[in-house]
Amino acid sequence: MRWGMVGTGLHAEQRLAPALAQSNTEVLRGVVGSSEAKARTFVQRIGAGRAYADLAALAADPEIDTVMITSPNDLHCRQTEIAAAAGKHVLVEKPMALAESDCNAMIEACRKAGVALGLGFQLRQHPVHREIHRLIRSGELGDVVMVRGEWHSAYGPWKNWRAAPARAGSDVIGAIAVHVLDLLCWFAGAEVRDVAALVDVALDTGQDQTIACSIAFANGAMGMASATRRSAWPLNSVQVWGTRGTAGGIGTVGMAPAGILRRTRGTDIEETELPPGNLYREQFESFARAAARGASPDATGEDGLRSTALVNRILARDR
Repeated sequence: MRWGMVGTGLHAEQRLAPALAQSNTEVLRGVVGSSEAKARTFVQRIGAGRAYADLAALAADPEIDTVMITSPNDLHCRQTEIAAAAGKHVLVEKPMALAESDCNAMIEACRKAGVALGLGFQLRQHPVHREIHRLIRSGELGDVVMVRGEWHSAYGPWKNWRAAPARAGSDVIGAIAVHVLDLLCWFAGAEVRDVAALVDVALDTGQDQTIACSIAFANGAMGMASATRRSAWPLNSVQVWGTRGTAGGIGTVGMAPAGILRRTRGTDIEETELPPGNLYREQFESFARAAARGASPDATGEDGLRSTALVNRILARDR
């Protein structure tokens, strides 16, 4: 799979480009930044690909099959439409977009073009989370009663586009909590019926900095999620309670996750070590396999739409 990348920020340089380089099957062929000069500098730093003047030029290159979009959130929709119209598969970073209407437009653009659309929810690739999902779908845990997850971190004020609400849409929710919300929806396996949330807004930025929410799913499962940018915790985790047992990932949520699966059956507790490896590399390879087969990616456009809708409900805004 030959990739083009849209976005030249630290995330692309420190995590995405190295993940492609570590893969045996993925090749980074082209890069687009907010300017051609930034794209050239990025290419020089990572030692791969070539710089393009804009996305239209990159999308016109027949030697590129897929576009990874890791640009500011407000640009995702239009950039997806351009890439899809050129016949390129699209893998877009979370959150998918700021508005549900944009998500729907992205889904339709890729459907019309016959290309794959996937979301950058790399935590779905964690072997612990995949095993929890398998246990749920196999029925080994029984009916899902409750799911819970958290990502508690500590970081300073943004100095890039994320500091602009019109571009980012949110702070802690769009940066990290959206991963937790996606995992809970994935585990619950049902649409969201209702949400109740508390959001602490920073006085200096007007952006969300801590959130706690409860979610009711259409199948009767309940969910609890929390996230903050004000206090770090090294064991951010997920937990699933079922009628036949429980399963959880201890410290499996975050940028440097652990790999501990804790499962209960009756009064028996089992712990298994499942190292996560490079989740971004796994994400690229999984998406490439799905696109080649014409199959659905692990995280689809519909998953991104669901996540965006949930974020907007938590923030109590109509989009």
